[in-house]
Formats: sequence, C-alpha cells, structure tokens
Amino acid sequence: MPKKVRRRWCASFTILLAAIGGVAINCGRSGGGQGSSGNVSELIPAGWDGKSDWESKRWIVADLDSGTAKKRPASTIPGQRRKRSLCGELTSHPHESQGRFLVRVKLFQGGALYASLAGNPRIRQMTLRPSPEISELTLEAFSLQEVEDLARKFHGHSAGCAGVELLSAPGINLCGTQMANGVIKITPPVFDETIKLSMVDNMLPGVIPTNIRADMTTLQGLGSRYYNGSQALSASNSVQTIMTSTYAGTGWSGLATTNQVSHSGFTQRSVVSSLPGLEENDTTIIIGSHLDSIHPANQADAPGADDNASGVAVMAEVMRVLSRSNTRFKRRVEWHAYGIEEIGLVGSGQIASNYAATDRKVAAMLQLDMAAYAPEAGNETIHLFHDDTTTGLRRSVKDLLTTYLGGNFTDLGLKVAGTSDHRSWYRAGYPTVFPFEDTLNYNRNMHTPEDTIANANSPALSVRMVKLVIAFLSHHAGIAGADADYDAKMVSASRDDDIKVAIVDADQIPTGSWPPGLTSGGTVTVFSGPESLAAIEACEVTGVSTRDCASDRTIGTKIEVAPAGRSFFYIVSSGENRESRARTFGYGQDNSPTHARSISITRK
Repeated sequence: MPKKVRRRWCASFTILLAAIGGVAINCGRSGGGQGSSGNVSELIPAGWDGKSDWESKRWIVADLDSGTAKKRPASTIPGQRRKRSLCGELTSHPHESQGRFLVRVKLFQGGALYASLAGNPRIRQMTLRPSPEISELTLEAFSLQEVEDLARKFHGHSAGCAGVELLSAPGINLCGTQMANGVIKITPPVFDETIKLSMVDNMLPGVIPTNIRADMTTLQGLGSRYYNGSQALSASNSVQTIMTSTYAGTGWSGLATTNQVSHSGFTQRSVVSSLPGLEENDTTIIIGSHLDSIHPANQADAPGADDNASGVAVMAEVMRVLSRSNTRFKRRVEWHAYGIEEIGLVGSGQIASNYAATDRKVAAMLQLDMAAYAPEAGNETIHLFHDDTTTGLRRSVKDLLTTYLGGNFTDLGLKVAGTSDHRSWYRAGYPTVFPFEDTLNYNRNMHTPEDTIANANSPALSVRMVKLVIAFLSHHAGIAGADADYDAKMVSASRDDDIKVAIVDADQIPTGSWPPGLTSGGTVTVFSGPESLAAIEACEVTGVSTRDCASDRTIGTKIEVAPAGRSFFYIVSSGENRESRARTFGYGQDNSPTHARSISITRK
C-alpha cells in the first residue's frame, strides 16, 4: 500500500447533502462530534433554549411519520444524485489517445518528494485536494517502465509520503468515462447495525488466528509478489488456491466460484470469489484487498507479510468461518484480491471501471490493507481512514464495532497522501470504507525485506478485523435466517426523539459569526439535544422510507458556547432547497446511538 502519514491535519471541506444543501464540516474524533466551532454562539437564535423546535418566521420543521415499518433494503430509493467522472477532468484530454500513460500522484506539499516533482515539465495538472497541505499532480509518462520508476520512488521511506494511481495507458481502459453522468446510490443495509444478531454473535468465536498466520506464511514464502516479478502470476495462483480452499467441502461448494481476472498489458491477475445472494443478486457487497507487494530497492525481496498478505489472509478467514457455518446472504457477496495495486491501483481500477460502465450496483465496498501490526504488540484498536471513504459506511463500521466488539476504534479525520484500492471504487461513485491499523504509527517495515510475520506483531488485530468483516457482511448483505431475531429486537429497541431543530438564514447571523461554508442565501440548521449528546449526524430520506438514508451522512459541528443544560450542533446549508426531508441521529460519548428523529423542513 502507498505510504501512510504521521501528521494529523484537519481542514474543513464541503460535502453535498441533497436534503439540506452543501454542507461544511470539520474533522474530529469519533464520538465527540466534529470538534469546537469557535465562537459561533450567535448561530443559536436569541431566546432559544433548545427544548422545542424554533418557531421561525420563514421555516416550518415537522416530524415525519415513520410508522412502524421494519428496516428493510430500500432498493427503490433513487439515491443521492451527483455527477461524477471516474477520472474527473482528465477524461476529456486529447493526450489519452496519443500513447501516453497518465499517473496521478497524491502527496504532501513541502519536502524533497514534492520539490522534485513540482517543476517537472510533464505535469499536466496540479490541484490542492482536499486541503492546502495535500496536492494532486497528474504526470505523463512514456512507458510502463517510467510508471514503475515513479511508483518505486513514491514507495520509498526517505523521499516523503505519496500515493500513486495509473489513470490511463495506451489501449487500457482505466477511467470508465461512461460513468461521467452516473448517479451515486446509497443503499441501506438489510439490518440496522445497532441491533446485535444472535447468529452473528455466535459465529465470532469461531475465528482461528493460526489460519490467518498460515495464509500469511504461504504468501510471504513466495519471496516477492511484485506485479511483474518472477512470482507475479504465482501470487495470483496462490491466492486463488487459498480462497478456493476456504469453502472446499462445505455447503458453498457448487455455489461459490473463484476466478482470476486478467488485466490488459499485465501478467499478474486479480482473484475474485463470488457467492450468489438468495434475494438480491443485482446488489453486491464487496470485501477487497490486494495481493501484490513491493520493495523499491529490490523487487525480488518483498515478502509483504503485513502489506498485504494480512489483508488477503483476513479475507480468507472470513470466507472460511462463513462457509463452515453454511452461512448465506440475501445479497450477492464478492471477495476481491487485486493485482498490481502497488504501482497505481491497476487491478481495482480496471474492475471498478468495468462495474461502473455496466451499471453494476455495489451497495458497499470495504477494503483490507495492512491488518496485523500495532505500535504496541497485541493492540486491537481499529482506525478508520477518511480519505476516499463515505461517512455513512464509517458510521456503519463504528456502530458494528460498538455493537459486537466493545468499540475500541478511532475516527480522527486524518488527511493522508497514501491510499488503497477503495479509492478506485470511491472514484467510480460507490460507497467505501477502509478500516486500518494505526494511521499515525503504522508498520515502518512495509515496502522492505523486514515486512515479515515476525514483525507483524498483532494477531489479535487480525482476528478483530475478521470479526468486523463478518458483522459487516451480515448486516449489509443480510445474513439469512436472522429475520425473526431481528424483528423481535427491533420491536424492543427504542430511540429517544429529543432532537430539536432551528433553521437560521444567513442574513439573520452577523457576518463576523458566519461559520465556514456559509454564503449569502444559505442557511444554518441547528440541532439541540440533552447534554449527554456527543455527536449529531444527518442524511436525506425519501418518501419510500423515512428511516433509511438516501444520501451519505453529514456530521454536525458542536457549538461550545451554548445555553446551559443542552448540547447544540450545526450544519451549514446552501439554501437552494426549499423543502427537504432528513433523518437525524444522536450518539453518546460511548458511540452508542441514543436519539433519532425524521423531520421535514419547508420554507413558508
């Protein structure tokens, strides 16, 4: 995997929320909202104590009748409409048809690596994304060897931190421009992640750590899995053997399939295992990893135990546990082990582009890349990447960790230059999430001959990752046979609806108190709840369901200077919508869900 970063930058950025317009949020820690907003107390209407909805002269806030309907897949929800091109503005450039390779580099400004590239005459674009500390450069290369040389440079430990993507190559479709005017669809999970399913809970003790280490040993034993090395194809074959063996002799035999996927211009292949769904084969849940490894100084000596034999091994143990309990799901499930990740996300890029071009429906994609190391041996904390992931799926993982595994995670909002295969799916418009080892203190042996099992010091973290993925699949793909248990627990589950709302127009707020993202004509939605409320999240809902999100979630920013006895949060809106329907969620300090309310917001 491209090198991760140690610094924690936290810059505000904008997310489009169809329910209430463009929203500016700030990065923060899990369970604590999004940090202090500074002195923005004037966002709270004068005289409002937050104990009832604010009676605005311009806006009406009302409850939506959610009824008693059970939470079910909402495949008819149209979803959040957002135009997206897989390669952005690059898709229209004429050079793509002139035998050039296009390489996108994501790196931190400053340092030797940035300085060495900033003046390169082959730079086609230079963009600051998603914050001034991070730059994306797009360069031309004239051969695959040049691409490889760049990738080796980016993966070195002395030159700085960077991530690399191969966007296009002569005769190779990586950008999938057919998706340029596509629609992102947010598909709710089959089962609410805050409801513990007995079937899932009973499976989790069946994870066997020695199985994970054995698969890591097999892949490490190849010496190197470099994309064009002597073991490039052997790596693909070995992974196929591992994945096929997980369900041999089980009820999945004859149902599950495992095949290799070729990539134009490359020897190494990706490996894909599929299990058909019982009800929704048009909807797929993907668990991904990458099977190659890299050592910039010596491609023949890249054991890659943590990066990323560990991800493949975790994925294989998930398949092993599920198949041996003969578990089936309502939706289709696929496990992907991508080839050629280390020189530019090539395997996942081609597969994701093909899925987008054929309008395949992927409801969720979870990436596994480095899952066996902790700065303190035995540490089991799971860390969530923000870059190239969706807020809703990060919340889903946090809820699942809280429900089944006692929490123990961070969601720090770090800005990173490195990335992994989830970026290919995110770029293609699909919801993604990336649980990882410590983002600040990752395994420094990665991309070296010392990335061995001996230095992968946290088998407990690997086991915990397996359990998380089992829970993730059980809820998002819908484990068969859990309906009665789920329905009974949903009946007894309660959410306090003590979330009150005020809508404030920009012209009602002193200019000096405007929060980031607020513009003339915009609005601020202020939420109030009990003092115990630690976080607020909101999403769009539709007439089909007032419980299920039809857009990605937006995280509210906490207002520190507020009336006593209540907690206040805000979300900035563009003001373009005059009518919206939203679902709000409240969480306590322990990340447990405590409040929920569905509302309509209408301009008088």
